[in-house]
Amino acid sequence: MSESKTIEKIPLDGISEKGMTIKENTYKKNGKTYSNWIVQGWRENGKWQRRQFKEEAAAKLFKNDTERRFMSAGANQRLLSTSLDEMQLRHAEAAVAQLGSTYTLRDAVRFFLENHRAPDFTIPLLDGINKYLGELESTLRANSIRSRRSVLMQLEEFTGGVAVHEVTTEQIKAFLNGLRAKDGTKAKRKTWNNYRNDVNHFFSWACEEDLNTNRPWSFTNPCAKIPIFTAKQVAEQRAKPSTTSAARVKRSMSSLMNWREGSLMKFFALAYFAGIRPDGELQKLATREKELINLKTRTIHIPADISKTKEERNIDISENLMQWLKLCKDKPIVPTNFDRLCKRARRSMKLDRDETRHSFISYHVALNRSVGDAALQAGNSESIIKKHYLRLHTREEGEAFFSIVPDAERKRAVFSDQKPQKQGALKVI
Repeated sequence: MSESKTIEKIPLDGISEKGMTIKENTYKKNGKTYSNWIVQGWRENGKWQRRQFKEEAAAKLFKNDTERRFMSAGANQRLLSTSLDEMQLRHAEAAVAQLGSTYTLRDAVRFFLENHRAPDFTIPLLDGINKYLGELESTLRANSIRSRRSVLMQLEEFTGGVAVHEVTTEQIKAFLNGLRAKDGTKAKRKTWNNYRNDVNHFFSWACEEDLNTNRPWSFTNPCAKIPIFTAKQVAEQRAKPSTTSAARVKRSMSSLMNWREGSLMKFFALAYFAGIRPDGELQKLATREKELINLKTRTIHIPADISKTKEERNIDISENLMQWLKLCKDKPIVPTNFDRLCKRARRSMKLDRDETRHSFISYHVALNRSVGDAALQAGNSESIIKKHYLRLHTREEGEAFFSIVPDAERKRAVFSDQKPQKQGALKVI
């Protein structure tokens, strides 16, 4: 049993046993005598009070009002046995007053301990992130894990290495508000949403019960109340897809034919003239090229385990792409030192992210006048094609783009004299 204190009179705020008194105080200033009246003998917030008045009538009025106030509250003051000291008792009284009749003090304490106390097991944010990413290895692709690691490590650095349960909503808001684009401007709403979602997923996971990792590491998700921007708000900041003019594609392909023995020629031919996503799909396709690229049926098969959307699709090999693939039949899609070489090439070609894919889709729509076929070839929905790729280029520009072919003798890309044929629906194999 806990040690109890002796029964004592609770030192409630109120009037002293001798009652409130008024005392005249005289003093001299600049050779003159002055008087004021001091009222004393009552206590508030655990401290004895006194108040000074210039006139005796004002002092008497204040004394009478104060005595009546404490007399009306006297019914609630009584002798009790308590183990609380005076400060603890004052805090309890204030808490009960704030809770009113809706909740009891015990209800409030129980809720606080269930939702805000430090967990029995604490873990540094860095260690928690590493455990979280480790569990994702069986469910997410390597690129997705790298992306989440980047976001969470930035948050860990921003918060200064605190424990998981110590991260606050205010810290996460400050982190998101501090995001910047490469040009130093404030990050766009889509970036805010992406970062916010990655952080939210981690803390949701950290709040789950799991004996193997001693979770939950926190009882509340500090990201839960942080808003996300709506699709309409994100769309307001979305720029039109970047596309490359046919003339510039021709110049770039000519340069690639003569740089590093044409090591990246095949990669960019597939990126431009088949619209395969270069960051993920195309590099995975490279490991199964013989299986998935069929020159006889003029089809490139993108299976579900390669497709970003997890849905398989077939891409028709256009006549100009066929010529590029035949010229590069002995070259790999992804050569040695690919990452370094590709970065240099993209920098030299001044390519925006997904510009090769955006070019393929917009020129495909311009040439074939078929939103449905473009959607099937690119692995997008028709609504996305209509919203972002219609009327970006003319039919003549589409014809020029799909007529870019290699001239092996002169080692340069040229526009074919033969107009590209309109591509129909996907072939059934």
